[in-house]
Amino acid sequence: MARSLGVSLAEAYPQVAAMWLQERNGGLTPAKATPKMQVAVWWRCSAGHEWEENISNRTALPKWKGGDVAACRECVGYKASYSYPDCGHTAMVTPEAAAKKRGRCWKCHQEWWQANEKRLKKELSTAAKAAAGRAGKLLDAVPVPADVPAPLVTEWRWWASKHLQGAIAAEEQMGKEGRTGEVLAHVTEMAAHLLPTKEEAGRAAANGGVLRLLDQAHWAEGWLHRLTGRSAQSVDKETLQNMAWLLGEVLADWSQRAAEAVAADRAKGHEPPATAEVTRVLTRVALSFKDELVRDTPLAPFARAYRELRLPVVPDGKGRYGRADVMVWVPGGPNFVIEIDSAPNPASAEKLVFARDAGAFPLWVRFGKGSIETIDGVMVLDIRDAVRDACKAGA
Repeated sequence: MARSLGVSLAEAYPQVAAMWLQERNGGLTPAKATPKMQVAVWWRCSAGHEWEENISNRTALPKWKGGDVAACRECVGYKASYSYPDCGHTAMVTPEAAAKKRGRCWKCHQEWWQANEKRLKKELSTAAKAAAGRAGKLLDAVPVPADVPAPLVTEWRWWASKHLQGAIAAEEQMGKEGRTGEVLAHVTEMAAHLLPTKEEAGRAAANGGVLRLLDQAHWAEGWLHRLTGRSAQSVDKETLQNMAWLLGEVLADWSQRAAEAVAADRAKGHEPPATAEVTRVLTRVALSFKDELVRDTPLAPFARAYRELRLPVVPDGKGRYGRADVMVWVPGGPNFVIEIDSAPNPASAEKLVFARDAGAFPLWVRFGKGSIETIDGVMVLDIRDAVRDACKAGA
């Protein structure tokens, strides 16, 4: 029989029409309804399961029905009826969702969360901080391969601890039983695979060069050579000086334009730029250094500049990897690691020394106040006077 909109549900799908729950569907009957009507009505299967669903959905034949157009979701195990104990609503959900035994349906949970969000976040944050000791003891028992470099273990432990603290707080504050065990299993699995395979490192190097390896923490303590056979390229002092001179020219050009801009702003009654603003602007200038390096060369489309890229080194007193302010990668050449500081920063010195030892160009841009430390193999660009003059322009 042709199943068109002109044929009734009773004629086209008698097995579906047999499940029609007439006492809950008012005056609409299977004889009046058509198979593709976008109307929600009530149904009841032979096992007594009742639910509301569009007629068009009941006459469709998705895979879960197994060829039986009249199949009941609950009877075939595709969905289960679940009553939420806290809000009292009942819904058809997957067996996996029902097994989680949530207290509220999604709509009620959203409303409850919006009403309690501020208080809960504060309580969760407090509980997470208080769980630091317990999370640390759990991580102490996790086996970590002996050949994993220490900086990577520190980085793993940092984020693993955060996840565990959050899981413990969720159990205590929101009753999410089993959350800590679930997270512990996850971080334990991650610990077992901290050391990447040679194939993984090789693909990373091919797709993004040394920076890609570094961003995945595969560059730590000689991994680049051990995993890919590629040793870091040495940087001689003369070449480093030439690169520093080139960046110095870019910064000098910026300082002149900055002085003009500051003077114009002062004429309009604006205050001079704060240190944080100067740092943000200098970071943008350092990122543009990439364009100066590859200008009018075939490498221009392939060079990359990054900000806040993690280095596999943990500065003294820190609990996680340090991050380089700016990193520039040019195919076939060493990387540029650029730190920008307004005052002496021991952590920057440690990151730049690591970059030096790995064969990168370490450049330290210093402005603001404080002495400048001399580090062998690290080029310092002292722009304190230039920045001071630019900030005072128009005064």
